[in-house]
Parts: sequence; structure tokens; C-alpha cells
Amino acid sequence: MANIKESFLLKRLKEGDVNALEIIFANHYSNLCRYLLLLFKNQLQVENIAQDIFIYLWEKRETLEINTSLESYIYSAGRYKALNQIRNNKRQQVINEHLGIERGEADISSDAIMETKELERIIEKAVSTLPNRCQQIFRLSREEDMSYKEISEFLSISVNTVEGQIAIALKKLRKTIRPFYFSFLFTV
Repeated sequence: MANIKESFLLKRLKEGDVNALEIIFANHYSNLCRYLLLLFKNQLQVENIAQDIFIYLWEKRETLEINTSLESYIYSAGRYKALNQIRNNKRQQVINEHLGIERGEADISSDAIMETKELERIIEKAVSTLPNRCQQIFRLSREEDMSYKEISEFLSISVNTVEGQIAIALKKLRKTIRPFYFSFLFTV
């Protein structure tokens, strides 16, 4: 019975039915938050991660492929997102320590900030030109910091497919970004 209801909700979600998302949210949000509290002790972080999962479900509803139960998918997505958050926090801490930044205080020139933002804009524009599946895999790898194995499990594809798509993405991005990268290096 639950599988039929779940399949119906997923079908309605893919068709853009906001009520289906609301039902999925109502059925899974509080349990997901309780699960995430095992990883984080910060309620605000937990709620942000959980909400991001449901936003992702809505934004990717048309291309979403769930080969497990919806609950398993949501918990896996929450776990990956939480682990990525932990990795990002550690990475930022290492960067801050390397730069000698204490307590989040930085003395960065406005030129450096503007140049960094410009480079980020160029990279984002280049990533958005990738084919949808390639872009999705690249973003999961680089933005969500998921391993190739995690991506293959998350998208139900082979690790070789993930590797191939990342190679394609990097080749295209290098070609697109190279002229900007060199001019960026010489202005720094």
C-alpha cells in the first residue's frame, strides 16, 4: 500500500503538483530532522539541510529517478548533504588556518574579492553550458563533494559513467575557462 501511495506521489511530483511535495514534506521532514540530529547538534543546520533536500526534490522533480523507496532516497540525500557540510566546514577551517584567519576575520582586499567573484561567475556560466546529466554529475562531485561511488549510488548509474561524465565536464570547462584563467593569474 505504501509503495502505491509513494509511486503516486512521485508521479504527481514529477508533474509539478505542489500538493504532492507538501505531503512528502509532511510525511518525512520531522523524521529526517531527527535523523540528521544524530550527525549535527545544531538544530538550525539540521533544518537547513533537511529543507535543502526538499528544495532539491522540487527543483529536480522532472529528471528525478528514485530506484529505492522515497524514504531511503531522502535519508541517503540527507546523509550525503550532512557529510558534505561536515567536509566543507573542515575544509574552510583548514583554509582559514592556512591563511592565518582566526574567528572568521579576514583582511582581503576588495579587488581580490571582486576578481574571485568574477572567476566564480565565469565558472558557473561554463558549468551551466554542460549537458544536463553531465552538469548534474559534475555539481554533485564538486559542489556537493560526493565521491564517484556516492554519485553512482545516488543516481543509480555505474562508477565508470560518473568518471566519463566528469572527464567530459573537465575537458569542456578547461577549454572554456583557460583564457579567463590566464588573464586572472596575471592580474593577481
